[in-house]
Amino acid sequence: TADPRNKFAMVIDVGACIGCRRCMYACKEENNIPDTISPLWIEVFEMKSDVDVTGHPSLEDLKKGATTAYTESPKPGMWYLPVQCNHCDNPPCVRVCPTGATHKEKDGFVLMDYDRCIGCRLCVVACPYNARRFNWWKPEIAAEKVNQLVPVRPLGVVEKCTFCVHRGRRGRLPRCVEVCPVQARHFGDRNDPESEVSKILKENLSFRLLEEVNTEPNIRYITRGKKRLQ
Repeated sequence: TADPRNKFAMVIDVGACIGCRRCMYACKEENNIPDTISPLWIEVFEMKSDVDVTGHPSLEDLKKGATTAYTESPKPGMWYLPVQCNHCDNPPCVRVCPTGATHKEKDGFVLMDYDRCIGCRLCVVACPYNARRFNWWKPEIAAEKVNQLVPVRPLGVVEKCTFCVHRGRRGRLPRCVEVCPVQARHFGDRNDPESEVSKILKENLSFRLLEEVNTEPNIRYITRGKKRLQ
C-alpha cells in the first residue's frame, strides 16, 4: 500500500557504471520479462566521452554516437548511461492514458493496471524516455522461473520498469540496485533526510534526463566515480 509520507527515487552514478548490464538482466529475471520483449525494461547506452556527463545533456547530445550494441565494457574513453522508466512527478504517460491504467501513486511509483490497459500505446508515444514496452506476443516463461510476486503480463498490454515496487514497499532494494557490482545504483525515500539517496543528492551535483520537457523525473545521475566492492 502506498504511504504518502514516502517519495521513492533512484540515483545512478555514471562515473561508476561499467556498462556490465547486470542490472538489465537481473531486472528481466526479477520481473518476469519474456524473451519476446526487446529492448528490456532497462537499456544501457555506451557514450562517447565528448558528451558532457556533468551538465544537463540534451537529447541530441545523448544520441550522438550512443549505442546499446557494444560487446565489451568498460572501454577507455567511454562512459555508460542506464535508462529506464523515470517514475516522473509529472508523467505524460499518465495524462494520455484513456482508461487510467497508467497511474501515479502517492509514494512516487508510476504503475500499470494491466486489467485496465487496452493496448492503445498512447503512453508509449508520450514517454520521452522510450521506457515503455508493448507485449506483441503471449509471454512464455518457464513455471519454475516465474516470480510469484510479479504478475506475468498478458498479450496486448504495455509494461515497464516498476522500481520493483513489490520489493521497495517491503523495505528491500530494487533488484537492479542489489546486483550492481560497483555500487553505481542507489534507491530510497527522498523524503527521508537520513536515507542514502537524500545524503547522496545533498553531497553531489546531479542531473536528470530531458529536464526541459518538465516531466520531473525521479532518477537522478551523478558522476562521483568508481567505488568497487572489495
